[in-house]
Amino acid sequence: MSEEWLPLILCAPFVLLIMASGLWANRRFRRFKRLPGHFDITGKATYLAPRSLIIWYIPIVLSTVLIAIALAGVLVPSELQNGDAVTGVVLGGVCILGAQMLILWLTERWASRQN
Repeated sequence: MSEEWLPLILCAPFVLLIMASGLWANRRFRRFKRLPGHFDITGKATYLAPRSLIIWYIPIVLSTVLIAIALAGVLVPSELQNGDAVTGVVLGGVCILGAQMLILWLTERWASRQN
């Protein structure tokens, strides 16, 4: 397999983990019809939206962003790239997973304060 496909190959585990977090959240928060869609700077929920929208919107958007980063690394010629595409995918994947974990942690805190 060619090394040029490495960014897409490295993207796959991050996308799978992000989608798995959506499956976990769907089971974990199934008792709620609405979940926080936004948190303020102090971590308080400021907006509630339908559970299925909140659970799947963020993983789909984050996965799409990561796949776009990986595709750019594959499709853009290396002489036009600024840096290594593999590094971009790994850093992007770690940051995106971190963002998803923060959102799930904030949602878990919110859920624990509900009846």
